Amino acid sequence: MAVLLPKLPAEGPVRLGGVLRLAGGPRVRIGLLVVAFLVTGHFAAYTYVRPVLETVPGVGAGMIGTLLLAYGVAGVAGNAAAGAGAARSPRGTLQVIAAVLAASVLLLPAVGGSPLAAGALMAVWGLAYGGVSVATQTWLLAAAPDAREGVSSLFVGVFNGAIALGALAGGRIADGFGVTSVMWAGGVLALAALLAAAGRAPSSGRA
Repeated sequence: MAVLLPKLPAEGPVRLGGVLRLAGGPRVRIGLLVVAFLVTGHFAAYTYVRPVLETVPGVGAGMIGTLLLAYGVAGVAGNAAAGAGAARSPRGTLQVIAAVLAASVLLLPAVGGSPLAAGALMAVWGLAYGGVSVATQTWLLAAAPDAREGVSSLFVGVFNGAIALGALAGGRIADGFGVTSVMWAGGVLALAALLAAAGRAPSSGRA
């Protein structure tokens, strides 16, 4: 990366107070909410996807590896597609991502009763989640074009906090209500992200 990527010098000093003030802006706040809901919901479900898949008839350890491979390949495609879509409309792209992610996660325990159905839903899930990072970051950079370093630090902080929170919440939900319930929790949070993304979009001319 150091050899291939162009130099991107900082545009100015970043102070903690300025970063925290950015979070109070309505467009940045909505973007951070979308990040929190999507990433928390995803990791609440995905952290425990293996025991969920083990409940599908005909899915053994080897098949689970294949399904996760399909998820990963689809995620690469989703990242590229979401980048192109977010360049035109961050809000529209995030609404599609949230809706597709919610549908795939909620449907997995309901209709993923065969390896083929489970594989298709895992691929769709991967396609949707693969676009989360690029689409949410595009939203936030458009929301604060004059403070890109500061808003990027907020993005990274919320994203990583949501990973930890999702895994923790998923574990508690699985312990209390059964492992399949983590899919319902993940789907509900993705729907919350859809509602948040339907709010006020960045004034970038592309929302």
